[in-house]
Amino acid sequence: ILFAAGNDGPNSGTVSPPATAKNVISVGNHQNRYSGSPDTMMSGSSRGPTEDGRIKPDLVAPGGYVRSCRAQEAGDTGSATWSNNYYLEYTGTSMATPNAAGAAVMVREYLQEIALRPSPQGALVKALLVLGAQDIGTRDIPNEDEGWGRINLRNSLAPPGGQGIWVDDRSVLSGTGNSKSYAFNISQANGQFKAVLAWSDERGSRFSSAQLVNDLDLEVTAPDGTVYLGNDFSNGRSATGGARDSVNNLEVILIDTASTGTWTVKVKDTQHSGSRAQPYAIAVSGYGVNDLRPDPKVVPEDFDMNVGIPQVDDPVQLTTSFFNFGNVKADSFPIAFEVNGVEESRTSIELGAGVKRVVLWPWTPATAGETTLTFIIDPDDEMEEIREDNNRFDIQVNVTAPGVKLETATQAITLDSSETTTTSWNISLTNTALIPTNASMQTGDVVHVESGQTMPWYIGSTDSNFSMEGQASESIIVTLVHPAPPSPGTYRIDLLALDVDNGVDYPLEIDMIVPDLPEAAVEFDYQVVPVHPANPTNMTIRFFNNGNAAIGYDLFLEAPVGWQAGFTNLGSEAGASSGSTGLINSEAFRAVGLMFTPPQVMTAAGAERVVKLTAVSQTEQQELTVFEIPIQVLTVREMSIDLESSIGVLRPDSSVTLRYSLEHEGNVDFNFTPSFELPSGWSVASSLDLVELPWATSKNLLYTLEAGNNARSGTIKLHLDNGSNRFTWEGLLDVEILPEPTLTFVGLELQDGTSFGTPQGAGSHPSGESLKFTWLLGNAAETVWNPSASLQLDPGLFGECTPVDPVGIGDVSPVVCNVLIAANMAPMSEPSFTLVLSDAGVEQTTTVGLLVAPNEQVAWDIGSVPVLTTGQERQVTIEITNTGNTALQRQVVVEAPSKWSASVDGNDILDLEVGQSVLVRLNLRADIPGSESITVSLAQSTASDSTFSFAITSSGEPMGTSGESGLDSTLAVALLFVVLIAAFAILGSNVLRGRDEPKTAQPVMPHRAAIPAPTPTVQTAPALVATSPTSAASGAAPPMCWACRQPITTAMLGCPSCGARYHAAGVGGCTASSLESCVNCGGPTSAFVKA
Repeated sequence: ILFAAGNDGPNSGTVSPPATAKNVISVGNHQNRYSGSPDTMMSGSSRGPTEDGRIKPDLVAPGGYVRSCRAQEAGDTGSATWSNNYYLEYTGTSMATPNAAGAAVMVREYLQEIALRPSPQGALVKALLVLGAQDIGTRDIPNEDEGWGRINLRNSLAPPGGQGIWVDDRSVLSGTGNSKSYAFNISQANGQFKAVLAWSDERGSRFSSAQLVNDLDLEVTAPDGTVYLGNDFSNGRSATGGARDSVNNLEVILIDTASTGTWTVKVKDTQHSGSRAQPYAIAVSGYGVNDLRPDPKVVPEDFDMNVGIPQVDDPVQLTTSFFNFGNVKADSFPIAFEVNGVEESRTSIELGAGVKRVVLWPWTPATAGETTLTFIIDPDDEMEEIREDNNRFDIQVNVTAPGVKLETATQAITLDSSETTTTSWNISLTNTALIPTNASMQTGDVVHVESGQTMPWYIGSTDSNFSMEGQASESIIVTLVHPAPPSPGTYRIDLLALDVDNGVDYPLEIDMIVPDLPEAAVEFDYQVVPVHPANPTNMTIRFFNNGNAAIGYDLFLEAPVGWQAGFTNLGSEAGASSGSTGLINSEAFRAVGLMFTPPQVMTAAGAERVVKLTAVSQTEQQELTVFEIPIQVLTVREMSIDLESSIGVLRPDSSVTLRYSLEHEGNVDFNFTPSFELPSGWSVASSLDLVELPWATSKNLLYTLEAGNNARSGTIKLHLDNGSNRFTWEGLLDVEILPEPTLTFVGLELQDGTSFGTPQGAGSHPSGESLKFTWLLGNAAETVWNPSASLQLDPGLFGECTPVDPVGIGDVSPVVCNVLIAANMAPMSEPSFTLVLSDAGVEQTTTVGLLVAPNEQVAWDIGSVPVLTTGQERQVTIEITNTGNTALQRQVVVEAPSKWSASVDGNDILDLEVGQSVLVRLNLRADIPGSESITVSLAQSTASDSTFSFAITSSGEPMGTSGESGLDSTLAVALLFVVLIAAFAILGSNVLRGRDEPKTAQPVMPHRAAIPAPTPTVQTAPALVATSPTSAASGAAPPMCWACRQPITTAMLGCPSCGARYHAAGVGGCTASSLESCVNCGGPTSAFVKA
């Protein structure tokens, strides 16, 4: 039978059943066409080995890109790699296997029709296919890809170069240690010599990991004495020094360059574990091995006579057997029987290849003494044979004269019981002469034929001396007393009849044949085996083989109704009700594990049952023995407690309800008193009533536990006590430890480095600069707190906090937050912010109230500065903006170097609201050429930028002093004094009037629109032109962008350092988005915040 190996390659171990069976031919596939064929394995072909290590596949055949006939009904042909109306091309081991099957059929047909071998074994077909198989690619057979190579039918049946083939599938081996040898005379040196042994092994046990039952071995001995073992290969050829194969039932020996001479092939029965004789098939190829000629030969060891020693004139029947060692039938050929060189008779027989035939020869001795009997095959040398030197067989036989004769109807008695201790033979003593004589019978020793050992056993007979008339007979009973049972083998007793008067004796051999006699016994350590009513019970018995040889037993368990019984250590699957012990030596035992599984329904305590163990011997005459194993159900007090609720992580001051499930697993009733062991801070809120639980029942319990504010994690135990037993469930209460944060204020640090110990600082907080608040965070709980810090800010405040490090118990971590008050926030306003620290549901907050301090700040912006001509007066315009948060009233003071004059054109007193700007015109004159610096400042201002300087250059000729064309300095001072008095008088009048009537706002000039001076005279034109304040509080105009000097009507950004505003989104013509620093204070734009 052939099976496809499967298409699960290329990984090893992918060959699958039924291709893993040991007696079949497993077929892989190699490429059939295209480049690489035929010496390329197909990747998808399943690979070996099998689970027990056997070589699979056995062979490979063409299966890649094979074109096969297309059926008319073929529908789904999408997987075909080529097709037309008549053929389809597919790849797989299912394409290779029919190819291999065809080759197998041709081999079988050749054997039957050409070699004339009737009914060849399947093992012989397999052996011949392997004999001709060809290694693919690199020489590495056998391997898991191709097994023994790809099929080559020519090599199998008609090898090239004059090599011959010889086969034998008619031989059997019946026991361990037996063997059979074949000799081949290799006639040509350096040729290949190959031998293949295959046998259809007995069915293995499904409980065994190894499937080989009868382990045969193939050995080849070279003329120089080198011994090669089957399947001991290296680089695709046989090697030496390896180990025998005890796994496979196919063995190969391949010699690349065989020397001339006699090569001996031996088949050995190394381990015979089966119950029957093992037939096998062997195929040999090489030079001088000729398969097409017969080779009959006498089998010397089969020669036999029906009497021990022939007597003159006593008819004797001779038995000979003839075996045809050739591989073709030997047609009718003569066999001659000669006595002392004289032909006595002749007969002709036919002998098929590998067939043995028995021939009986009648002979009546004529003379006493040593006689030579000769049997000659083909005495006229008319038959062509492989060997002509094995046709003759000679044997010497002693013939006696008439006298006395011993006979028995049962020369050989087979012992059939291991308990029998005596064996008897009925012997007949006959006086063969016609006259009376005195006769006696002697008994020799008992000899074990196989070993030659003399046994010290008693032999008795009913009588031993007789006076006998002519032709009279006497009956004698010979009795042998032996052990029960003796070792296997044949025990022979030589009896000798003596014709006392004539001095003639007559021997007779009687045999006692002792086969393998089983005798099973069982021992275990209990009178009654205690078994659990709910769980499987394991026990070990000692299974004894008290037979006379190593014998295996098949064991079967029969369990009581509702129960299950199985073996734990027999076979590959635990729990099976049958198994095999394997061979157990005589007088030895094997420990056998048993498992008794109770019914699903609880069994009453004390119930008694019986398990039957049946042992069947693995002998030719099977012997069945039944053993009873009594079992008794134990009294079991068992119960399982399971928690059905989910506890999770709990908080202090919480409660949890636990639902328990009780399952009675014993067979007695329970009455329990419940109790709890709880961690510190926990208490039981439910009542703990008595719990009644009958056997084979279940119950749910519900208990509520409460946690105090100081509850701790720990182990919880529920105890159920009934006075003698305690059942405990143990679990874990996981209580979350909440942090206990503490927050301590450390200090307030201003931008100039001034620091304070309270959040109030000096009583008020400056706007437009960063305020650094620092706290220390602590934690009084035994847990680590890792909070994140954030600020909740009132409008006009900006700020952020640095990351806070985790704090454990006793640890402190600084919390640093930087807060910025918008520069234009109204002085004396009281915004606040809240610091929030939160993590894992725990929050710590603190609120800080701020008092905004007045902040006098100005910004300067100068237009283009002209180059002066000496002696001429020119004007320079400077824009001054109130960027603080309070109204600004200051005098503008101008300072010029020597020989330069500088003055404010018009009124030099500023009066600006928050965000308001004014243009100041300066009259400048230089009397000497060169570059100098003009300084403009606000008298008595607290602003950080109260002074502004700019460079100016003059050209021309020196004019002497700059006062020659201008006002006298004394007159200028006097005039300035008068102007100041007038200005203060007008201001005072407006203040008094504002108390009694609504205040009328002064006209506001357009932003940066300067009033042109009518003349360069100081007294004639106003010097200060106010523009719209940018404060949102005025309600007049939106803030101004410091980049493009345009009103901001959309989203804006603010500089946290100075409060300057900018467009937040792209506005046509505005360059705010491309700035790298604040135009007003130079702060980085990356620090800007949404305003």
